[in-house]
Amino acid sequence: MNKTGSNLLFLAIGAALGAAVGYIAASDKKEEWLKDINSLVDKVKGNVKDAAAKGREKIDELR
Repeated sequence: MNKTGSNLLFLAIGAALGAAVGYIAASDKKEEWLKDINSLVDKVKGNVKDAAAKGREKIDELR
């Protein structure tokens, strides 16, 4: 992908994220959405930590 195409892609992604954040901030269900997002982030963090621990175990086994 050329530089102009890449820049346009990043611009579009940034605009979409900005619009989503603006929509959530203006929404009446803001607190509910934030709780859902925090729950999702906690699940992802847990999965990443588990995967990292399993990776460390595999590396230790190889040593």
